[in-house]
Formats: sequence, structure tokens, C-alpha cells
Amino acid sequence: MHPALGFIYHHRPRLTILLALAVIGFAHPTIESLIWGSIVLILGEIGRTWASGYIEKNAELATSGPYCFSRNPLYVANFIMFIGCCIMSANVWVGVAVLLGYLVIYIPIMKHESEHMIHLFGDQYHAWAAKVPMFFPWPSGWVAPNPKKYSWQLMREHDELFHMLGVVAGIAIFIGIYWFQNS
Repeated sequence: MHPALGFIYHHRPRLTILLALAVIGFAHPTIESLIWGSIVLILGEIGRTWASGYIEKNAELATSGPYCFSRNPLYVANFIMFIGCCIMSANVWVGVAVLLGYLVIYIPIMKHESEHMIHLFGDQYHAWAAKVPMFFPWPSGWVAPNPKKYSWQLMREHDELFHMLGVVAGIAIFIGIYWFQNS
């Protein structure tokens, strides 16, 4: 792995937090941006919750549920959540910069993880990847050979309930910024 990619890969949570802090630090929310951004943020969290109920990282290739439409639905959902935060911030320039930063961080990560999945799952991964797009969801026509049912247990194991609390906290932060700037 290239050293820069290694740095990004190992520090992606911290880098993502820096992007989030930039969105918060330069935010100028309005009532409309809070409403629309919250809706988009919540839709992203619904996507994360859906995807997390199908994935057993490094143990089994997830090809059911949202994994029929994207190889990386968790990253898609995170991207949607970032868009929601950018909308809430109501600052176009920081939104563009942060979204570009997100892509700079996560496109190499997805490529690296793809190589890892090839190593783990070989031909099974190749067959699935040939039909399902890496990022942007699309009706691929993929039908999982052994479709898996949604697992609430997996969702809980992936700490998605904690992530939901983070979404509520994020919305509260933007509401607090709005209140502080307009009181």
C-alpha cells in the first residue's frame, strides 16, 4: 500500500471528523437548511442502518439488500449524511470543499478494500463486482445466489444505534448554531 493511502486508510475516522468540524465551524444554518439537511441526514442514516444489517465484515461477502445496488452502501449512506450536514451548514463553499475531501478520502479506500475483498473472496467477488457499481447505487440486475435476510443483531453489533444518537447530536449541534447566530 502506498504510504499516503496507508495514512488515509488508518486515519479515515479522524480525517472524517476534521471534515465534519469544518462543516460545523463554517456553518450559517437557516430554518430551511436545517429542515432539508435533517431530512437528507436521516435518509443517510436509514441507508446505513439498512446496509449494516447485511454485512459480516471479512467473514462473508455481502451481496444482498443494498449490496445488490452498490458495493459500498455504507459509504454511500455516509456520503448522503455528509450532504445533509452540508445542507444544514448553508455554506456552499465549505460544502463543496468538504464533499471533495470526502471523495479524496474514500475513493482510494474503496479501491483498497476492493483489493482486500478479491483476496478474501476471489471469483465470488469478481462475479458480484462485474455487475454491481463500486459507489453510486444503480439497479444492477444482481440477484444474490443465497439471499440473506436483514439481521437486527448485525445492525446492533455494528453499533448503529450509537450512530443514530450521533445523528441526533449532529442535528442538535446545527440547531444550536442557528440559535446562537440568531439570538
